[in-house]
Amino acid sequence: MNALLEKLDARELHMLLLGVGLVITSLAITAALVPKIKAYRALSQQVSVLEEAKDNAPNLEQHLQERHARIEDLKFRLHGDISNLPFKQIESYVIGRLQKISWRNEVELVSVAPQSGQQVRIFRETLFNIELIGEYENIYRWLWDAKNELGFVVVKEYSMSRRDSIDDHPRLLAEVSLASYRADE
Repeated sequence: MNALLEKLDARELHMLLLGVGLVITSLAITAALVPKIKAYRALSQQVSVLEEAKDNAPNLEQHLQERHARIEDLKFRLHGDISNLPFKQIESYVIGRLQKISWRNEVELVSVAPQSGQQVRIFRETLFNIELIGEYENIYRWLWDAKNELGFVVVKEYSMSRRDSIDDHPRLLAEVSLASYRADE
């Protein structure tokens, strides 16, 4: 190495030292500035996102209200009105609701026998063994209304038999077993 340095004249040595100094200086500046430039760009992008959100604030509020309404709708479809009731009040609520549905659809609610069902994973099953008397169309509407108003209920068992011998609109006895599921507390 010393032999190479001795072959260089003073001017070439100064140029070599100046070049090495420039490379070291540029590396030091780059190492110091590149993280700062990246941080600045990231912050600049975050500021632009926040400014855009500020400009769309009325739309954001409306969007949040729509999402909240959708969540409440899905919650109602899953649990009906029983999602906020204590477990002990569910039976009386369901029986009252079934009676209203029966009156509206001109179906006679003969009996409702609530009983505990099985534990299905994290859900507690409540069974309602129901006897109805009415015409076929009315019983069909009754089942549809029960599904829509009580939330997530499942017809576990269903049977139907004639109660009279009238051919036009016979009265039927329907025995239905509805199962309601609720997350166990």
